[in-house]
Amino acid sequence: MTRFKLWPLPFFYGWIIVGVVFLAEFTVAGMGTITISLFFKPMGDDLGWSLTTLTGAVAVQALVGIAISPIFGILLDRFGARLIMLFGALIAGIGLLSLSLVQEIWQFWILYAIVGAFGLHELGSLTGPVVVAKWFIKRRGRAMAIATLGTTIGGMVMAPVIGLLIAEIGWRRTWGAMGICVMALMIPTVTILMRRQPEDLGLVPDGYRSVKTYKKEELKKKGGFGPATDIRETEESWTLQEAFRTRTFWLLILAINLVGFSAGAINIHTVPFFTQEQGISVQAASFVVTLRLLGASLSRIPWGLVVERVPVRQCLAVLFAVRAFGPLSLVFVPYPYNIFSFAVFYGLLGGSLGLLQPIAFANYYGRTFFGSIQGAIRPLLALPQVIGPLLVAGLYDRTGTFELAFIIAAVVSMVASGIVLLISVPVRSRA
Repeated sequence: MTRFKLWPLPFFYGWIIVGVVFLAEFTVAGMGTITISLFFKPMGDDLGWSLTTLTGAVAVQALVGIAISPIFGILLDRFGARLIMLFGALIAGIGLLSLSLVQEIWQFWILYAIVGAFGLHELGSLTGPVVVAKWFIKRRGRAMAIATLGTTIGGMVMAPVIGLLIAEIGWRRTWGAMGICVMALMIPTVTILMRRQPEDLGLVPDGYRSVKTYKKEELKKKGGFGPATDIRETEESWTLQEAFRTRTFWLLILAINLVGFSAGAINIHTVPFFTQEQGISVQAASFVVTLRLLGASLSRIPWGLVVERVPVRQCLAVLFAVRAFGPLSLVFVPYPYNIFSFAVFYGLLGGSLGLLQPIAFANYYGRTFFGSIQGAIRPLLALPQVIGPLLVAGLYDRTGTFELAFIIAAVVSMVASGIVLLISVPVRSRA
C-alpha cells in the first residue's frame, strides 16, 4: 500500500477530501450537467436546431457513459480518484473550449459526449461519491451531504452567471470561458489535495485515532468486544458479483431507474418549459433553476443527518414521493406561482436524490469495491436518462406543451416510492 506523509492538521483529513469533492461537484454541475439547457434556445436560434435535436446530445453522452463507466469504476478502486479526476478535468476543459466552435449538430453531439462521459463524469459524478464513501462510514451521511452540496450550489450560483454571460458575450464565448475555468480550478486542486483512502495516510475512516478505537465503538452497539485487526471487519464488503446476486440490488436499480426517467425529463426541460411555454427569457428562467437548487441545497445537511439515523430505504421512499409533486405543480399551478411550488417540492423537499442514491449502495455493499459497483450501475441506470429527455422533447415538438410528459414523470416517481419500500438489507448466501 502506498503511504503519504501528512502534515499535522487539527481535524480529520477526510474533511479536506470532502472539500475537494464539493469543488468538483460544483464545477461539474455549474459548468456542465445542470446548466446545459441554458444553451438550448440561443444555439437553436442561431443554428436552426430543434429542441429534440439539441437534447440528442444529452442522450449521446449517456450512451457513451454506458460503455465506459464499468471500466472507470474498476480503475477507481485500483488507482484511486486523483488520476481519474485529473483526466476528467483536462478532457472536460478542452471539450468545453471546443464547443465554442461547433457549426454542425454532429459536432455538438460528439463534443458534448466527450465532455460529459470522459470529462465531467470522471471529475465528479462518478468519483465524488466513491471517494467520500471510502473516507467515511459512521459519518457518511453528513460527509456526503456536504460534498454533494457542490452539485446544487454549483447549479444555483452558475445558472444566473451563465445566463448573464450568454446574454452579454454570446453562447460561444461562454462555452470557452467555462472550459478555462474547469481546468484552472480543478487541475491544481486535485493534484495537491486528493488522496485515495484514509489507510494510505495511516488513518481510519471518520477520524478515529486507531482501528482499535473504531472497532470498540462499533462493537459497543453489538453488545460485545473482540479483536481489532482490520477496519473492513466493521462493515459489509460485497464484491460486484456478490451484489448482483441480491434482490436488494435489483430493486434499487428498478426504483432509481424510474426516478431517473423523471429526473432526466424535468432537469433538462425546466428551462425550455419556462422559456418556450411560459414565454420568459433564458436569463429569467435561469433564476427558476437557481431557486430550485437553493431549496435542494438547504435540504442536503438535514437529509444527511436523517439518513445516519433512519433506514435509507425509508428516506428514499419519502424523497421519491415528494418529488412527484414538483412536475405536477408545473402543470396544475398557474404561473408564476408554480415557480415557488416547484422549488419547494422538487428542490427543498425532494432535491437530495444525488445524496441518498450513493449512500444506499455504500451502506448496503460497503466501501471496498464501491467504485466497481458505482461504475457497473451507471449503464444500468442510463437508459431512462436517455429516454426521459427525448420523450419530453418529442412530445413537446408534437403537441406544443409539456403537460402530458410532466404528468408521466410524476406517476413513475410515485411508483418508485412504492418499490423502494420492498427493499431489505442484503444477506450474504451461506451456500
